[in-house]
Amino acid sequence: MTLELCRLSLQQTQELLRLTDATLKNICSGRFSGEELYSEAIRRVLGGGGKRGPESIFLLLDGLGGTSRGWIFQIQAGELVRSSDEILVDADSVYSLGRLGSEVLVSNWRESFESIDRYQLIFHPDIVKHIAKPIRNFVACQISGESNGALLAFNYAGEATEYDGDVLRGLSVVIGSLVTLSAMVRETEHAFIYTIEALARACEAAEESTGDHIVRVNRYAGALAAHMDLSPDFVEVISYSAQMHDVGKIRVPAAILLKPGPLDEAEERIMRLHPEFGEQILGDSPRLSVAREIALTHHENWDGSGYPRGLQGEAIPLAGRIVKLADVYDALRSRRSYKNALSHAEARNVFLNGDERITPRSHFDPRVLETFFRIEPLFERIYEGSRNQQA
Repeated sequence: MTLELCRLSLQQTQELLRLTDATLKNICSGRFSGEELYSEAIRRVLGGGGKRGPESIFLLLDGLGGTSRGWIFQIQAGELVRSSDEILVDADSVYSLGRLGSEVLVSNWRESFESIDRYQLIFHPDIVKHIAKPIRNFVACQISGESNGALLAFNYAGEATEYDGDVLRGLSVVIGSLVTLSAMVRETEHAFIYTIEALARACEAAEESTGDHIVRVNRYAGALAAHMDLSPDFVEVISYSAQMHDVGKIRVPAAILLKPGPLDEAEERIMRLHPEFGEQILGDSPRLSVAREIALTHHENWDGSGYPRGLQGEAIPLAGRIVKLADVYDALRSRRSYKNALSHAEARNVFLNGDERITPRSHFDPRVLETFFRIEPLFERIYEGSRNQQA
C-alpha cells in the first residue's frame, strides 16, 4: 500500500509540474488572475484525477488588518466549484495563519481523539458547516512565496499520509510561485502600457489635438476588433497598440504639423514619411509588432492607392485596416486649424457616400466598413463620452 501511495503522490506532483510548465509558457500574456492560477492547481489535486486526493481544500489568504479570507473548493459533477461563501478568520483566532507552523501537518482523527465528533471541534465552525460531513483527516501547510496563506485539505480516502503531505506542499509551492510571478508580470505589463501611452502622448503634444484622440482611437479599434469576432488576445493588443499609429510624427517638423491650411507638395512628401518614421521608432520588439504594423500601414488603402507602400487588400495587415477607419472617424469628428468638426451623422454619411478626399469602398476593408455600420452608435458614444469628460 505504501508503494502505491508513493506512486500516486509522484503522479500528482508530476501533474503540478506540468501545470507549472504550461503556465510559465503563457505567463507573459498577463491575462489571468491569481484565482485562475490557483483554481487550476487545486483542481489537479482534488480527487487526484480519480486516483488519490482530498474531497475538499480550504484556501486561506492573508487580508487587510490581519483578518484572513478563505474559501472551500470541491469537485462537483467533474468541475471545480467554490463551495462556500468567504470565511473570515481574525488574526487572534486559534484558526489564524499565525498559529500554523511552517511544517506540513498530517492528522487523522483516530490518532488523537476518542471520537470523530470531538475531532470536529478543532476546525473553524464555518469549515465544518460547508464541508457538510464529518472531517476524518486533514493535511495543512503554508503557501510558499510572497503570498501569505495556507492550504488545508480534508477527507482523504482511508488515512491521510506523509505522501499526501508531499503533494499538498507541492501545491503550495506551485500556487505561491505562480501567483507571485504573475503579480510581477502584471507590474511589468502596467509599466509597458504606461510607457507606450507616454510615447503616444508625446507625439500628440505638438498638434492641436489632445491625448483624448489616441484614447478614442484605441477604443474604436478595440470595438471594431471585438465585433469582428477576432480573438480576445488580438482585441486586447490592438486596444493599446492603436494609439501608436502616428508615433512617427514626432520626427515631422512642428511647422508642418501645425500649418493652418493645406500643405504644399514638399511638405506633403515629408508628412507622408511619418508611417516609415513610426516603423523605425518602434523597432523590432515582438511586443510592439502590432503597433509597428499599425504605424506603417494605417494610411494604406484597400484599392492600393494609399501610402507609404501602396499595399492592396489583405496584403495590408488587419490591424492597419482597422485603425485606418478608427483614425479617419476621429479625424472627421475633430476640429483642426484647416477644418471644422463634423457631427456623427455627417461623419457616418462620409463613410456611406464619401467626400472630396474619401472614397469608402476604395479606401476601407469591406469587412471593417460593414462592422462600423453595425456598431456606429458605439463610435458616437465613445466620442461624446470623451468630450463630456473634457467639459
